[in-house]
Amino acid sequence: MEPIAVTVRGEGRWVLIHRCTNCGRLRLNKTAGDDNVLLLMRLAALPLTMPFVPYAAEPPPAAAPAPATASAPAAGSASVSKPRKPRARKAKSQA
Repeated sequence: MEPIAVTVRGEGRWVLIHRCTNCGRLRLNKTAGDDNVLLLMRLAALPLTMPFVPYAAEPPPAAAPAPATASAPAAGSASVSKPRKPRARKAKSQA
């Protein structure tokens, strides 16, 4: 079993999440008073060091613009449209 994360349960109780190195099963284990607080904080901050969305160090090179044509799109091709604006939310009525 290896600790992979820390979560907080009710009343501020910290719980360690362990993963089995053989089968991958996850188990929860309450923290004890003698657990190393610095290691717990390190586990808690681990998701902040590994962003979920990958990002590029450099922006990708700009693609060459497609030649403009005056004719209508062909019958089998999809037409390019503007992205739609999000709809405005309705105000909740006070009952």
